[in-house]
Amino acid sequence: MSEWTYHDALAQFGIGSAHPGGYGLTKELLAKEALTAKTRVLDCGCGTGRTAALLAKRYRCKVTALDRHPLMLEKAKRRMAKEKVRSVRLLQGDIENLPFADNSFDLLLAESVTVFTDLGTALREYARVLRPGGVLIDLDMTAERPLSARELEELSLVYGTRHVPTEEEWRGRLEQAGFDLIEVVKGGSVASALAALTEQQAADAQDIDPSEGIDTQLYEIFAAHERVTRQYRHRLGFRVFRAVVK
Repeated sequence: MSEWTYHDALAQFGIGSAHPGGYGLTKELLAKEALTAKTRVLDCGCGTGRTAALLAKRYRCKVTALDRHPLMLEKAKRRMAKEKVRSVRLLQGDIENLPFADNSFDLLLAESVTVFTDLGTALREYARVLRPGGVLIDLDMTAERPLSARELEELSLVYGTRHVPTEEEWRGRLEQAGFDLIEVVKGGSVASALAALTEQQAADAQDIDPSEGIDTQLYEIFAAHERVTRQYRHRLGFRVFRAVVK
């Protein structure tokens, strides 16, 4: 393959929790929701299935996990078999054209995926498949201040992102898509997230399932990711948005 992407790198290395705050933050967010065996959950951009497995095992939710990358789904299936999770429905699909009927879910979880899509299209799809009163939890890359065209171009070369909104821009996009009661339940700059990283969070981040014979270009992609993370640590951050469908 000649043109590897950042998402190919995540899939090839099989990284279970690539977002700020990691698996610990995921568990913290889910613990605050009133999840039951009747809760219909969509895990958008499920990756290797770490969050989906947690939802099924700890909360007994009705979980559908979707990812566009076939290798991610292959590794998610392997996780489910290893952890003896049989109730998660795994599907390949596009966040911008979700293969579900209107009002299909009570909770939609998106961990560091929406920013890599056409934002308006993806957020409208989230609102469409959630029932009225359904909840979106979206953890996403956020600009601490508006980024210049040059900065956006540099980030796009690494991540393929079209735009990195500020917190206020995210709020506006969510409102336009049909969400209400929008709140930020967690967030900060990359620098603050790195400073707050605990030993447990670092240990949790070691959830990987690497493929054999990983191309050297993929290591270069991660080197570029680390360089950009350092360079933009005060200009980039993350926010966890909790929003309700009107």
